[in-house]
Amino acid sequence: MTASALVDAAWLQGHLDDVVLLDATVDRHTEPDGTTVFVSGLALHTERRIPGAHFADLVAGFSDPGARFPFTRPSSDRIAAYARELGIRQDTEVVVYDRLSGAWAARVWWVLRSAGITRVRVLDGGLTAWEAARLPVTEGREPPPPPGDVVAAPAREHFTDLPRMRRIADGDDSTPAVCALRRTEYLGDPARPRSGHIPRTTNLPYADLLAPDHTLDPGRTAHLAQSHGLRQGAGTVLYCGGAINAAGLALALREIGIDDVVLYDGSLGEWRAHPELPLVTGPEGPRRGSG
Repeated sequence: MTASALVDAAWLQGHLDDVVLLDATVDRHTEPDGTTVFVSGLALHTERRIPGAHFADLVAGFSDPGARFPFTRPSSDRIAAYARELGIRQDTEVVVYDRLSGAWAARVWWVLRSAGITRVRVLDGGLTAWEAARLPVTEGREPPPPPGDVVAAPAREHFTDLPRMRRIADGDDSTPAVCALRRTEYLGDPARPRSGHIPRTTNLPYADLLAPDHTLDPGRTAHLAQSHGLRQGAGTVLYCGGAINAAGLALALREIGIDDVVLYDGSLGEWRAHPELPLVTGPEGPRRGSG
């Protein structure tokens, strides 16, 4: 097992001058029709942030703003170009945090890794943990950093696509697939059109892996992963609504030694956009060939 991908607030306080610190916070608005729209978290960042942190725009910077679905992974070259704007160099150690559950930070961690930029860790518990430790916060924005020199590098597969998910839904048992949404979202509501989950996928909510202080709980992760039959070497596919909570689940699983998962990048946003594709409401039955 390699070193942890997490740092705690005390460690970060002692290394603020040694790392590029990124705030990956995303904000959300509710439209009049009840639709949730995710927008840049810059206003929240400038309102309250860890000293030295730069804003990492997950909506438009580490996602493809021209894609049909929000938070679609951009090309590796685009990822590296934005990383250079944030001052990331080849030898830089990066720490990412957010002000919610850590899933936004985990998504940036995952996207960077997918472009071969691997010296990246996540602040466990995010801004909540930092403030709980009574460490200082500030407002406004940092001056732009000097441009970095990091470049994209080859990386193992981090993402998968709709055709692979179709095969899983059609009965391909070679790859387990797990939904990281909360149980109520996974189960869906028969009265709500296009709710529920992709057939033949199980449910391990990212939120269930968090301690009350928003830090990841490795003991709980290990217990739940074992109960779901998750293991290193299976190449498990993770998804959720937009591959954000799935990234949080990927981070949690890595901390217990399961580091070969892939994310279905389109997740339910893409799946639901195809009316011919089925969705299951209620609990999932046993997979073919299972006990």
